[in-house]
Amino acid sequence: MQHDVSPGRRSAVPPMATTQHRLRDIVFTIVFVATLAALGAAAFRPRTDRTLDAENRTMAPWPALSPLGAWPAAFEQAFADRFGARARLLQLHNRVQVRAFGVPASPNVVIGRDGWLYFLGEDGTAFDRYYRGTLPVPDAELTAVVAEFRRRAAFLAGEGIAYVVTVAPDKSTIYDEHLPRWATRVVSRTPLDRLVDEIHADGSLRFVDLRAPLRDAKTREHVYFATDSHWNLLGAAVAYRALMREVSDALPSLRGRTVTAALPPYVPGVDVYSGDLARLTGDPASFSEPDLAPLGKVLAAPHSRCAQRIDDAGRNDGFEWYACDRTGLPRAVVYRDSMAIPLIPLLSENFSRAAYVSSHRLDPAFVRRERPDIVIDELVERSLLAPAATPMPDPAGHRQGAR
Repeated sequence: MQHDVSPGRRSAVPPMATTQHRLRDIVFTIVFVATLAALGAAAFRPRTDRTLDAENRTMAPWPALSPLGAWPAAFEQAFADRFGARARLLQLHNRVQVRAFGVPASPNVVIGRDGWLYFLGEDGTAFDRYYRGTLPVPDAELTAVVAEFRRRAAFLAGEGIAYVVTVAPDKSTIYDEHLPRWATRVVSRTPLDRLVDEIHADGSLRFVDLRAPLRDAKTREHVYFATDSHWNLLGAAVAYRALMREVSDALPSLRGRTVTAALPPYVPGVDVYSGDLARLTGDPASFSEPDLAPLGKVLAAPHSRCAQRIDDAGRNDGFEWYACDRTGLPRAVVYRDSMAIPLIPLLSENFSRAAYVSSHRLDPAFVRRERPDIVIDELVERSLLAPAATPMPDPAGHRQGAR
């Protein structure tokens, strides 16, 4: 049986089906538009927390109307940071990216083997520069760092102050076995290797090389977090003991008086940690580990230590002061970065007054005001060139402390 289908002829569609399709489309459209409107309106609700934890930044501010030409782009960024359900949608997206493809939300994080995470540096180049060697560090830049250390040592010696320098190794230097297979070195000597060689050749600086003690300790215990860019309290305690040996040599009054680092107990299943790199993946639930020596327990019990913080803890301006009333203790100034956070409660027990400065630039005026017996310079490996980039001001022009 043949059907007569002529050009331009349409098959008949039941009127009821057409009506049902139109009603469905209208309902879906209304729901879609209402959802978009609700998500958009949520961007303008009052907020007290303006931090985007997964991205390690604060929200872009709502822009002023002037200049008008820059307003659309600034408004778009502020709106994008606030629209409704943003956190949940990003969480879902990041979870799929991490679990299905092994791609973290932050381009500065690398997912290694065995659940280990590594930091590429604040600018995303430090790992290639200081570990792999694919970005060169000229000898002249390392020589400039040693020269800056010598300048600081000479100034401090003229003031009757001892000086000790230490570098906190990046996690990749101590735990390279968990790196992804592509992350191989292309140089035989890293910039830190070369800097240490130059310091030893100079022979005038008190320098504490923490790599050997940490590598030895890691055969017995975890000394860095797998999910964080920092060492844990066990690693900080290793660094503390090595550092205090040099400090005691520089300050004979401390010999035999160094306080032993007391570590808090670990409770399996309770003390669990998910670090800064886990958050930067965008899927922190996929990365957690036992917190084998919980720093939080130390910080939560300041009454158990002699050294007490004596400035306003809520100020957060890069300066902290601690005091311990044991007789005969020296005074210290410590220039430091975030690696020294777990060192602070350990070091402070050995000084009658200790000032911690979150900076790589030594300030002669501040040092003269504090009148320490020793200055400790701590910097993380990925900031190896920072001392030369932030040189000490001329001490002759900084004889009056402003703080």
